[in-house]
Amino acid sequence: MRSQYLRSVTSDSPLPQNYFPADGRLLNSKLANISSLVLSLNAAVEDLGSADLPKLDDQFDFYTEVERFEINLIKSALRITGGSQVKAAKLLKLNATTLNAKLKLFKLTTK
Repeated sequence: MRSQYLRSVTSDSPLPQNYFPADGRLLNSKLANISSLVLSLNAAVEDLGSADLPKLDDQFDFYTEVERFEINLIKSALRITGGSQVKAAKLLKLNATTLNAKLKLFKLTTK
């Protein structure tokens, strides 16, 4: 960092908006990229948790597992599309009304 930009900062003195004149855009861009990467990593970790295969024993219920799989697919599609039901339906190759009905059936609506 160039010494011309250094100054002491206390909790009482916020940084001016143009504190890093030339490097500010680059810094903001890098922070946005890191933020996007963190979101992607969080989504990948969530997806890993949903990939657990159930144990095939006396407690296994096919319909419960199919429902769990559908819910995870829907949640992933909504996360990828930023919550857009229309885009998630297209991604899942469903009619938007079908996705909406499944959201209500599985009680995944936010309202």
